[in-house]
Amino acid sequence: MLVGKSVRPPWKKGLFLDNWDDLRYFHAVAEAGSLNGACKSLGVNHSTVFRRINSLESKLGVRLFERRDARYILTGSGEALLGRTAQIANAIDDVDRQIVGGDQTLEGSIRITAPDGFAYFSLPPLIAEFSALYPGITIQLLASSDDFNLSRLEADIALRSTSTPPEHLVGRRLFSMPWNLYGSPRFFSKPVGRFGIRQLANYPLIGPERGLLRLKPMQWLEKNEGRLNFSARANTFLGMAALVREGLGLALLPADVAEGLQEVGQVERQFESDIWLLTHPDLRGNARVRACMQFLTDRLAPY
Repeated sequence: MLVGKSVRPPWKKGLFLDNWDDLRYFHAVAEAGSLNGACKSLGVNHSTVFRRINSLESKLGVRLFERRDARYILTGSGEALLGRTAQIANAIDDVDRQIVGGDQTLEGSIRITAPDGFAYFSLPPLIAEFSALYPGITIQLLASSDDFNLSRLEADIALRSTSTPPEHLVGRRLFSMPWNLYGSPRFFSKPVGRFGIRQLANYPLIGPERGLLRLKPMQWLEKNEGRLNFSARANTFLGMAALVREGLGLALLPADVAEGLQEVGQVERQFESDIWLLTHPDLRGNARVRACMQFLTDRLAPY
């Protein structure tokens, strides 16, 4: 039986040298708290992660996780192992960034992460222009409302909507994105001014889900949830905009996702999103990253 069996710490047995790949899977599950989260970060399927975790526990002779529904919760042995794997993972990330940061060639790939609306509407023509200037560089566009980890090279460059960019990243503020209230012609044929909570309560609203709830405009809506009528919800701004087009309600949205929508007005609190262009300090010396950062700054700073 695995539970409660006493073993020597795995780092005393050469496990880190011989089985880092298994430990990488363990580390991903421990950080995500689930197999699905680990699959997303590792880019592998559910069965692969499940098999690797079971194999590692069998090798060590201890239970590393307690399974509770879809959650994977670290045991005491798992906590001890995580402390060691975190040290190794950070060291490997440091080495990877230093190697990538020293690359002076203008050939290879660059991963750019951006909010979904900005990625779909604003970036594609810029990527096409950049690719014509630098045909040896391939752009990988990661459109997501989630923040990719630049320290782990999940992305090389990030366009983020934030008023407080992470202190460990470097870059510059490009511009501010206004937020407006949008609807279909079913509700209004032209903008009608500002809406307070009392006025908004008279209309069906499209609400946010999951990662969008970290944004201040969405938090403002959620704070007043009990006074509002949410007819539908979505976890991306593009999803919210699509529901608006179908006439399901009004939505508070950043202007970059509102193409084709009817602007209804503004809400009583004025919201703007600062758009930042960021990278990791270790990547500033990379010729591809440097060229792309300068290009995006030149094109977007006067936006």
